[in-house]
Amino acid sequence: MRTVSFQGTQLSPSERRSIELRRQVQASFINPVLQAQVDQTFELLDQRKEQGAKPEKIWFHDYSTKGTPFLGDVFGY
Repeated sequence: MRTVSFQGTQLSPSERRSIELRRQVQASFINPVLQAQVDQTFELLDQRKEQGAKPEKIWFHDYSTKGTPFLGDVFGY
């Protein structure tokens, strides 16, 4: 088994520019209104957790069956 160490590895100036540009572009895509809504939602969820409220049950199990389905029912036999 080989051990690979990147200790002392440095980025080239073009790689640093590319990473910095990517960070700037990513930051500009975040809509401030959307970010505020997301932050507000997380704060509300944290408050509900602290109060001990159970999360809302969005998904529920409607129907359960076991066994092999009879294909004749599909075709009207």
